Amino acid sequence: EYYPQMMSLGLPRVQYTARDVSTGLLYMGFAQERSLTNATLFAEYLNTELQRNGADLSRTVRQTDNGSEYIGAVTAKEPSAYTKVIEAVHGQLHRTIPPAAHTFQADVETVHNLVEIEFYEIEKGIKNREDFLAKATTYQLFFNLVRTNSYKEHKTPWQLTQEKQPLLSRQITMIPPIYIEDLLEIKVENSFRVGHDVPSTP
Repeated sequence: EYYPQMMSLGLPRVQYTARDVSTGLLYMGFAQERSLTNATLFAEYLNTELQRNGADLSRTVRQTDNGSEYIGAVTAKEPSAYTKVIEAVHGQLHRTIPPAAHTFQADVETVHNLVEIEFYEIEKGIKNREDFLAKATTYQLFFNLVRTNSYKEHKTPWQLTQEKQPLLSRQITMIPPIYIEDLLEIKVENSFRVGHDVPSTP
């Protein structure tokens, strides 16, 4: 259902997903390719927005699979740019799952299936890239604030967040999906603005 719209309107080919295992809160980013740069920019965006909205990331673990978009080259001797951005937040760790242990990613794979059924298969009248992002934002708000989850006590992610972290503002559920390549353009523009000769990217 999504593929013809993606091809004709230049809509995103890749979805980057972050999900809090404890509450089910969902955050999405979109891009044209899967890459270490895009994964790193999305991680940086989430770190900034979560902290801006009061989240304490100092005792958290960001878990990913072993894709090159997270670890860089398999033979790399140093932590990837993604790992460095995650662990630049004091106390936050990046951990990868054991090779081929896909059940470790069950939470995020479950949400991918839900998003496919409840968003990509339903939204057939997308007008352009702005409309796609608006619809994705609406879906993410629905998921975090309205949709109950039978595997999580038949509660919404926001209800569980209130129980576990009552001091957090509801804004924590409203961090909008973004086009990740737009973040790269902003980063490059800002790099030139401050007088760097060569733009720095992750």
